Amino acid sequence: MHPIFKKYDTIIFDCDGVILDSNDLKIEAMRDALYLSDVIPHDIKLCCDYFKNNFGKSRYHHVQYFIDNIIENANEDLYAQVLDIYSIKCEELYLSAKITPGFMEVINNCNAKLYVASGSAEGELRQVFKKRELYHYFQDILGSPTSKSENVRSIIQQNTGKTVMVGDALSDFYAAKENGIEFIAYTPFSNVKEELELLSLTENFTLIEGW
Repeated sequence: MHPIFKKYDTIIFDCDGVILDSNDLKIEAMRDALYLSDVIPHDIKLCCDYFKNNFGKSRYHHVQYFIDNIIENANEDLYAQVLDIYSIKCEELYLSAKITPGFMEVINNCNAKLYVASGSAEGELRQVFKKRELYHYFQDILGSPTSKSENVRSIIQQNTGKTVMVGDALSDFYAAKENGIEFIAYTPFSNVKEELELLSLTENFTLIEGW
């Protein structure tokens, strides 16, 4: 386990690309949901590019953005259809996604209070963590539709001592910065590695390549 984790009283983890190696799987799930909803290939690519570069925002934000800014002549049923298909695929992929190498050692040997703050749907994520026997490691598991920044703020308000956010997405970085806590950029599976590293270095935040 990386010695830096011993510095903190409370540690907040993102899920995708941090706890679970699920970033690429979720991009494929969104691509499939758009394809099965008869979105044209050109628009699917644009949607998935936006999705990839804005991980950590809720699926509701993403699909609404697709409809408002990318997909032309979207019918009124498309929003619900894409979300329904994507939700089903996420439930499947979350049960099969690998835990990132070394993460279990961290949570088995860490004395800090542990939380999850994710852009994924909260109810879905809690069920997955229960099925994968991970839930009991965490004080709470928070997700959308509440924003990540708001969830981080809620965790901070419930705890005293030094708190850190660990993430691989820009939304994780900004959630930490907006709430005045430290950030650790976990980069092996990040979709925005170079940008995240640059932002983190400008704030003197820590970068790690492994647990």
